[in-house]
Amino acid sequence: MHINPSVAEATILSLRQSPQAYQTCQFILENSQDANARFQAAAAIRDVAIKEWGFLSANDKIRLIRHSLIFCLCYVMQHSRSTDGYVQAKVSAVGAQFLKRGWLDFTVTEKEAFLSEVKQAVVGVHGVHAQFIGINFLDSIVSEFSPSTSSPMGLPREFHEKCRTSLELNYLKIFHCWAQEAALSVTNIVLECDTSASEVKVCSAALHLMFNILNWDFRCKRNTVKSAKNRIDVFSSGVGRETQLLNKSDCVLPGPTWRDSLISSGHISWLLGLYGILRQKFLGDGYWLDSPLAVSARKLIIQLCSLTGTIFPSGNIPYALSFCH
Repeated sequence: MHINPSVAEATILSLRQSPQAYQTCQFILENSQDANARFQAAAAIRDVAIKEWGFLSANDKIRLIRHSLIFCLCYVMQHSRSTDGYVQAKVSAVGAQFLKRGWLDFTVTEKEAFLSEVKQAVVGVHGVHAQFIGINFLDSIVSEFSPSTSSPMGLPREFHEKCRTSLELNYLKIFHCWAQEAALSVTNIVLECDTSASEVKVCSAALHLMFNILNWDFRCKRNTVKSAKNRIDVFSSGVGRETQLLNKSDCVLPGPTWRDSLISSGHISWLLGLYGILRQKFLGDGYWLDSPLAVSARKLIIQLCSLTGTIFPSGNIPYALSFCH
């Protein structure tokens, strides 16, 4: 495993079909010195669990998911200083897949207990390195629960829809608040340091997470599009244009429950201020505009300028337009 990486990877691939493959792959992930072998082991853990799923009792399935979920979170946290980012990303993705697989079976208490551990990392309780990992883990969860970026599980569409609806109604806004808190916690250091600081990575990851959350296909948007399509006269020459406008991907409609988090909180002013100060600070640095932090900030600003619908006070169009200037 430590001498010939290609042989190690081939061995791991073959383990998917062997008895006790799950424990073996977990051992490799924890002990191998080769990053590619660890990456393959992480992928194999997920594949093996799916392969064995049909042979497990209901209790054993839940036990497997709980164990795998906790293992993935503990692994990325324990290796938060690792330079092998792609391995960390893979383990986080596998953990998110296990979370989704057991989502409808977990109790509210179980969900909140696990997510509380993630929150502790996201808001910086365990240090800046673990904070970066926690944000990325949360980002993996959002991506996995979003139908456009979810992993195939061989389950009916109804399962994915129930998971999406549950996360959107009960946790998505909370995740966004955690990301805001994470970004705010490092703002002062980001403004004072150079671009190589760990806090810059945390801030960039938090902005990226907020972008992904607002990129969600919100139920409010889906209902608006569906309702509008039902009202359109199919014989009208304007049907194509109206439908196209309603389906624009840059239209962000999270609904009125997000008003306090996105509008009243001053979040938009904070983001514009942060970007403006940093842009001025690195005015002579031609590379800063293409840095992850600058790119994430601009993408999020564009999304916030695309907010529309009931998140704004009814009939207050000037109030909404003021955020675009």
